[in-house]
Amino acid sequence: MARRIVIVGAGAAGTTAAIQARKIDRSSQVFLVTRESEPEYSRCGLPYAFSGIVPSLEALISHPPSFYESVNKIKLVLGTECMKIWPDKKTVEVADTQTGNRKALVYDALVIATGAVPTVPSIKGIEASGVFVVRTLSDIQNLRQYLESRGRTVVIIGAGLVGMEMAEALREKGHRVNIVEVLPEVLPAVLDPDMASIVRERAEHDGVQILRSATADEIVSDQGVKAIVVKNEALRADAVIVATRVKPDVKLAEEAGVQIGDAGGILVDDRMLTNLSDIYAAGDCVETLCSITGRRLLIQLATTAVRQGLVAGANAAGGSETYLPSAGVATTKLFGLEVAWAGLTTETARMLGLSPVSARVTASTRLPYMPDAKEVTVKLLCNPEDRQLIGAQIVGEEHASWRANLASQAMQMKLTVREFRRIETCYAPPLAPVWDPLILAASALERKLEGLGVPT
Repeated sequence: MARRIVIVGAGAAGTTAAIQARKIDRSSQVFLVTRESEPEYSRCGLPYAFSGIVPSLEALISHPPSFYESVNKIKLVLGTECMKIWPDKKTVEVADTQTGNRKALVYDALVIATGAVPTVPSIKGIEASGVFVVRTLSDIQNLRQYLESRGRTVVIIGAGLVGMEMAEALREKGHRVNIVEVLPEVLPAVLDPDMASIVRERAEHDGVQILRSATADEIVSDQGVKAIVVKNEALRADAVIVATRVKPDVKLAEEAGVQIGDAGGILVDDRMLTNLSDIYAAGDCVETLCSITGRRLLIQLATTAVRQGLVAGANAAGGSETYLPSAGVATTKLFGLEVAWAGLTTETARMLGLSPVSARVTASTRLPYMPDAKEVTVKLLCNPEDRQLIGAQIVGEEHASWRANLASQAMQMKLTVREFRRIETCYAPPLAPVWDPLILAASALERKLEGLGVPT
């Protein structure tokens, strides 16, 4: 009898799991269930579709329904909410989001890929018309339609990745943008303040007003948003975007008895298997083993999701894949700057009980006499106890991403600062300097360790 594989959630993790399951077991029945009305699309591309860099929202959709049904023989179940998992019966209860009609799907293996949901702060007036989150295609459609009939001023609550990317997208469309951030600097989850300030200053130069160490106390509305109160002052606002953190969507899993970890995500082993037999999980809803600390953290990245989805899907189909610990390497582009990072920030390292030592350098991506040379700033962090690299942050107008990839590889290999400093890099005047900025930063960090009396 053919194996029945049910996958809950059709984001990056779920869709990858479905495709991989089909590759491993050609005879299986694969069901890919999502509450959304569209198949998998790029959430990371939403700001660029809003700004017009991507020509349409539809361009973000990875594959048409025929790709699933005709090409891969995957049963794509759109507009369907998973209501309950019955592990003892190996059954998932689902409901049509339009009609409410319910039915049961029996499974031999189940993959939970429910992703994450935005957190909405407790602010007076937060339920007003004109307050948005940015997580789905429909969120962008609703925001776009609302702004077409309103003014041009938008306030964003939160200066994380989504907040900053949406600020840039709104500026591209000619909107006035204010950001309210509760912490002292932007991008607090991925950059140290001295690196984040480079990005903030570029955003401010582009016209974004950023209020730091500030909280939104109230949203004032009258048939739509009118203002937002910050530090007892009312800022005009025609719309508000809530861009605070997202949290793992684990309600369905938790109610079924799936174990949840201290960070709030689903606990899985290296096969992406939960504590319940034949139930796997992948993506933003799970906790990922950090290659640097050996602890389980929330590493909610598309690259992490697809790799975990591949492992979960393969094993649900009878395979034997494993997922390696992650360094959390990622990148974005903001206001003409490439921003990339891997590993821990100083604040995160301290929260985990470490006492990191760091060094920062600014250097050229080519020899300075070349007319197209650009500056890039690199910051490296290490654990003085074993001298291993634990973090890298790169901000510049070009080539930040591949430098973060190299630093991530060094962390995966658990290289010390000295070992990393000795890596040989290529050179040519129009392409790369003799001493890459990464190597210069490692050299500076090595000298700092020596000055502190730490053997390197």
